[in-house]
Amino acid sequence: MAESIHVALFTDFHPATLGGVQTAMRSLCAGLRALGHRVTVFCPPAPGFESDDPDTVILRPVRFSMSNGLPLVLPTRANRRLIDAAFDERGPIHLVHVLTTYGGGIAGIRAARRHGVPIVQTMQSRDDAMIEKYSPAPYFAALSMRLLHGWFLPLRRQPVYTGDNRTARLAWRPLIAHAQAADHVIVPTHHFACRLKTRGVDRPIHVASNGIDDALIDRLRTGEAETPASQDGPLRLLWCGRLSPEKRPLEAIEVARLVENCTLDIYGSGPLSDRARTAIAEANLSDRVHLHGEVDQATCMTAMRDHDLLLLTSDCDTQGMVLLEAMAMTLPILYCDPDLAETIPAAGGLLTPDPAPESFAATAQAHNRIQLAALRAALATHADTPRQSRHLGDLVSVYTAALEVNIPGRIRTGRWQWRPTARPAPPRRTSRRSAAAARPAPR
Repeated sequence: MAESIHVALFTDFHPATLGGVQTAMRSLCAGLRALGHRVTVFCPPAPGFESDDPDTVILRPVRFSMSNGLPLVLPTRANRRLIDAAFDERGPIHLVHVLTTYGGGIAGIRAARRHGVPIVQTMQSRDDAMIEKYSPAPYFAALSMRLLHGWFLPLRRQPVYTGDNRTARLAWRPLIAHAQAADHVIVPTHHFACRLKTRGVDRPIHVASNGIDDALIDRLRTGEAETPASQDGPLRLLWCGRLSPEKRPLEAIEVARLVENCTLDIYGSGPLSDRARTAIAEANLSDRVHLHGEVDQATCMTAMRDHDLLLLTSDCDTQGMVLLEAMAMTLPILYCDPDLAETIPAAGGLLTPDPAPESFAATAQAHNRIQLAALRAALATHADTPRQSRHLGDLVSVYTAALEVNIPGRIRTGRWQWRPTARPAPPRRTSRRSAAAARPAPR
């Protein structure tokens, strides 16, 4: 793509908040702008963060929050007017890239349809697994999400896959509806692409990994090398992420309890923060397990240089930014989800037999310091793989394909405009009496 384009990114998370989607989004924005493209982000506000970024449009949240405590936006009339005004004032906008599948993502789909611009949808959330495994009422949660989502973005046909139970089918419907509403779909891994295709998504699906800002990697690698650990010292474990049920931070604390000669540093915050403190106190682990709270990406990646092993306890991630960060800093990864083996090099990761804390502890104890050092050395050959520059070309090629496709119902007159495809009027229903009256009289 030779000429500069203007991309509208729609997301349900402010770039200043904590999370893998936000981290990937910040790297994406930096990479696109470095190539000369313009990016405008449409997102909810960030609690306690005042932003005057001219390239960010803050949508109006509703009074209640998402399950992770962050503000929730819906495609309301007020947000529609706000988005349309931004499109007119900041235009022309050539393409809408939707990064999430909640209210902000729906608003992006609807805005693209109103303004007649192509839609690229990134899919990377395993809502089906998170709801089924970690929701207090899985079926009710999946049904509520399906009804609310279907009100704004309905799925006209039934999914073709019959291998899911009823809760999983309900949880998949919003994801499928988002994918089907797009012109092109981007996923970070092949295994997730296969899941979408199996469930009937027939849009072009492209696999393009998330990435980490090149400048950040270069800056962190110029610092001091990691502190070598003695063979007799404690095993230095690290856990990074949001303290929420699907990330399983409490299981990481249990691993530290089972591995006696170890320390565990936990970076992140979230709804399980109080329960994590209680678990540490009840197990008398305050001298070995430390909660560092919410930190920025650079602090987390810097800590990776001074640890022996990353505990990746989540079992429902599509890819996970933390594993890309660990790869960039050559920190071996101990994980339990076999799907992640697509991203984690075999020479730099340890897969547990199952997600139980006992399996994590047994696998960690089965590897001495020399073996872990060999894993770190092996990861060095893959350390540049997570660079954003390695994957940005794949994403830009998707943009090019979306801009070049001839989409039915759209015309080009100076800028993209939306023109709904004409549909025949439905047959008019009449009663038997009115039908009889309409018949011609017999001669």
